[in-house]
Amino acid sequence: MTILLTDAWCWLCISMAIFLLTAFIMGRQSRYFYTMDVVPRQFSIMDLELPSCQKEMVNLIKGIYAMPPANRQLTLRALRGQLWVDFLFMPAAYGSIFLVCMKVASKMNPAGMVLFHILAWLQLLCWLCDIIENIYLLQKIGPNISESTKMVHRAYQALEMIKWGFSLLGIVCGLSALLFFWVTGNFDVSSLHYLLIIVGEIVIFMVLQKLLFRAPIPAT
Repeated sequence: MTILLTDAWCWLCISMAIFLLTAFIMGRQSRYFYTMDVVPRQFSIMDLELPSCQKEMVNLIKGIYAMPPANRQLTLRALRGQLWVDFLFMPAAYGSIFLVCMKVASKMNPAGMVLFHILAWLQLLCWLCDIIENIYLLQKIGPNISESTKMVHRAYQALEMIKWGFSLLGIVCGLSALLFFWVTGNFDVSSLHYLLIIVGEIVIFMVLQKLLFRAPIPAT
């Protein structure tokens, strides 16, 4: 753990770079997400991750297969591709939160240290939930999709609540504490170099998003 904390800033820069790269790729793939809902409409991965009921996911996936063949293949290839890319996105995203929480914990009093250690290790649970979610969705995508039972749907919703709840809690608490410690001078000045690297990565990501932005691919 000492080695991990010593190199945490460097690993954070690497994980953030992978996080932004995979997010960029998935953003490009999402442009092809269309389903037939009376007329073709675009959807997002969140529609599959957070369906309000069992029928919503079924109708969305059936709508994909109701699209014209060319559009159907584009959507299915992009959707499955995004779910596979997400397996690379996960360790980068949850790893970044883990490293931030561990760095913050090293500056805390005993109670705060325990809290942020718990938040850090909970990211492994979030990662596991995300893996299960992706495997579930990959199995669901098919022309003969059937509606899940209420028990399975509730378990899936609980999975999403755990994943989003603990990851967002780690992000908000970790970044807030990190900013506080930087402002109060509790981190070495040398750590600001890593902050500049991360800011630079984010700027490059935003510039590429802006330069390569295109309107959604129209469905026919």
